[in-house]
Amino acid sequence: MTSRRVGSRNRTKRRLKRNVGISLAALLSIAFLVCYFAWNSASSSTKSEHEAIVKKISQVKPGKETKKLSTDSKSSERKVVYLTFDDGPSSVTDEILETLRKYRAKATFFMLAPHMKERPEVVKQIVKEGHGVGLHGVTHELGQFYRSKQTVLHEMNIAQKTLKNITGFRSNIVRVPYGSVPYLIQPFRKALKSHGYKIWDWNVDSDDWDLPGKAYVTNTIHQTQKLEQGGVRSIVLLHDTSNTAKYLPKLLDWLTNHGFQMKKIDASVPVMHFKCYDRCHRLKT
Repeated sequence: MTSRRVGSRNRTKRRLKRNVGISLAALLSIAFLVCYFAWNSASSSTKSEHEAIVKKISQVKPGKETKKLSTDSKSSERKVVYLTFDDGPSSVTDEILETLRKYRAKATFFMLAPHMKERPEVVKQIVKEGHGVGLHGVTHELGQFYRSKQTVLHEMNIAQKTLKNITGFRSNIVRVPYGSVPYLIQPFRKALKSHGYKIWDWNVDSDDWDLPGKAYVTNTIHQTQKLEQGGVRSIVLLHDTSNTAKYLPKLLDWLTNHGFQMKKIDASVPVMHFKCYDRCHRLKT
């Protein structure tokens, strides 16, 4: 009996040990699973937070956007072009004004007295819209305009009087026909200056009066780019003609897209006139 009881007790102990072992294993497994799911949940939460942060960062615009705006703002103050239209007003001046209005651009019109008399309402509109106005004389004929210092001065005085009668506005900026070199010799210059006139030429010749179609636009852009690279502002010679009016939007598109401001000539702008350059040659006698 004794040996049987001993064997029974031993078997009972072994069963208890085995059950305890199983229970411990089960508890450890449960603990492991609890820890695993807790860690995984925390990890998922951290991952979600990380992804949210990355998403927010990706939505922030890079700093160079601000820099680009500030750079453009500075360059727009420096990059100025002065568009000037000679020989008007004409039948297409209204079209030119409409284009300038669309691009919020200002220009300067050097007008002839007879044309101002023909289209006084257009002259008034030019002044009303804040464009620059200048004088271009009366005849636009070499033999007549440059006959003497008296004829040079007389033509500008007539143009001045015509502008004043139409608009009540006086202008002291003038552009002589074909530019001041070589025809406006020293006595003629003195006569104009003695009456307070300021002589304006140009440094960009569009050749719009000669080039076909939109070729003058490419020509103007090329010269403007070259001057801008040298830090020089462009004074562009254009003419109040139908071909110029037709392709003017293409020129203003380019100027606008490249950060140029189109301003009028006024008293604050330093006078620009020819100093010989490639225009000097012997006058025909």
